[in-house]
Amino acid sequence: MSDMADKWIKVGPVAQFESGMHTVAVGRQRVVVAKLKGRLFAFDAFCPHVQGPMERAEIEGAIISCPLHAWRFDLENGGCELHGYRGIATYSVRVDEGLVFLALR
Repeated sequence: MSDMADKWIKVGPVAQFESGMHTVAVGRQRVVVAKLKGRLFAFDAFCPHVQGPMERAEIEGAIISCPLHAWRFDLENGGCELHGYRGIATYSVRVDEGLVFLALR
């Protein structure tokens, strides 16, 4: 499921992430966890362009758009930006016994 270099971090109960976008702090890192198209995704809380707040992103399926300059990221394709700009970092998500874990490097 993941590379041995990944460290799985518990971020909360699965019920907490049933709807909407949720920013979680993992040490100094901030990550958004969102349920889109029936699946949990995790990605950086800030756009790689000018650090726009991604918890306020517009959602279209599994594509999120930065609220500042509309950079669009496809979460089903590893966070690639649709116009070839820098992608957003994404993280593996796992649910185990009702708890959500993220794989952080």
